Amino acid sequence: MTILNPLSRAVGLTRILALGAALIASAGCSSEQARDTANSISTDAPQVLSDVGIAAQVEAKLLRIDADSALHVAVSVHGGKVRLSGRVKSDAIAARFAAGAKDVSGVTSVDTALRPDANLPPVSQQARDAGTIAAVTGDLIAQGGINAFGVRVAAHDGAVTLTGKVKSESLRQTLVDAAKHSPGVKSVVDKIEVKS
Repeated sequence: MTILNPLSRAVGLTRILALGAALIASAGCSSEQARDTANSISTDAPQVLSDVGIAAQVEAKLLRIDADSALHVAVSVHGGKVRLSGRVKSDAIAARFAAGAKDVSGVTSVDTALRPDANLPPVSQQARDAGTIAAVTGDLIAQGGINAFGVRVAAHDGAVTLTGKVKSESLRQTLVDAAKHSPGVKSVVDKIEVKS
């Protein structure tokens, strides 16, 4: 199955590389086993590439329909069958996404698991939140080093939430203070647990 979303575009290529690695690994095998592996690669590669192309076209279409919702939707494709999952601003947008996906060449069917969420933030807000998360994460690592990797950062309109576990109360306080002084932070909700 090929899954594409804005953060994972290389899945199809990774699968093709894995198939190629299998062919190379089979070099020490019998000629019959090597032939079977080569046949598998030549059979699977065109479909994987086709699925990757379909997924990219579907994602581009979703972005044109509603960019705010499209960033919250995962597109998976297998053999031309498209599945859309995630959150959208409304049922009307979900219907437009399904119709748009059906219009993409090579799509044989569309299955949707889209939940309406009227509170989805606009793209500009998502970009600001991502910038805040990056700034806070950088500051946490600068202050806590490797000890900060157990802390997750979430942000919404300048409100930052820290969750996770650290080894000491002093480290927890250092990380909370670092977050409070990060650019773009208006408030910090501390949900960090101290685990000795």
